[in-house]
Amino acid sequence: MSQILFPAALAFIMFGLGMTLTVPDFTRLARMPRPVLVGLLGHMFILPLVALAMIGLFPMPAAFALGLMVVAASPGGAVSNLWTHQARGDVALAVTLTALSAAVAVVWVPVLLNLSAGYLVGDSADIRLPLGATMAHIALLTVIPVALGMTVRRLAAAFALRMERPVRILSMLFLVLVVLTVLVRGRDELPRLMLTAGPPVLLYNFLVMAVGLLAARLARLTPQQVITIPIEVGIQNVIMSATLATAPQFLNRPDAGLVPSIYGFTMTLMAIGWLLVIRHAPGVLGRQALPPAQAQTARI
Repeated sequence: MSQILFPAALAFIMFGLGMTLTVPDFTRLARMPRPVLVGLLGHMFILPLVALAMIGLFPMPAAFALGLMVVAASPGGAVSNLWTHQARGDVALAVTLTALSAAVAVVWVPVLLNLSAGYLVGDSADIRLPLGATMAHIALLTVIPVALGMTVRRLAAAFALRMERPVRILSMLFLVLVVLTVLVRGRDELPRLMLTAGPPVLLYNFLVMAVGLLAARLARLTPQQVITIPIEVGIQNVIMSATLATAPQFLNRPDAGLVPSIYGFTMTLMAIGWLLVIRHAPGVLGRQALPPAQAQTARI
């Protein structure tokens, strides 16, 4: 069931993301390169480096460490756009980063996971990803559905707008279903996972958002952009992570797939925490923090 459910759910969510996108979302890099580059660098370097630090600091089985690297390698999740909207951040930046990180993932994910697998579990052929085939599979599940969604948006904009809310609801349901499926399949390993990988996953999620906040502040981004960057680096595409870890055409390691499921819970907790910080301590956004009236609207 999961061999069909996970890829189908991922393709559906990426199609839904595509229906929210237009061509200017991909060309926005030329108009605001600094925040986009901060977000992309966070995805490509901050996430895997913090994951490696957690793996080095906390003893955990190799499969769980590999699962954490799968999370770190995955692009941003479409749900991050919802959290950005809820937090009154820069939704245009969030959409751009989600789309660009998905495009970059076609090449970046197989390269990073092959390097990680070799480092974490040795040079084992059964968990190494064939570069070309993996790139084709990821493109099939992400880039092509996004392109189809954008085509629908272009040809039937009114329909795409009407479907935005239903697609969001279905996407959240798919996310919950995938997480629960992985947890049920790995229920025998779950207690050991919570003791060994649970604390570093939670700490990892906190640290990547904290580093994202620091990077955004150092880059002197606007308050709305500062709101957005931690969400974009902290909310990952959990369905893609679970698919990469468990599907036969990828790593085929159900035990590693438990980590993305745990991350699905922690990233929700961290996003709620970030919204509370914005509401009660808007000064973290920088010298030009949100005015009190606007900060009060950034609520859960």
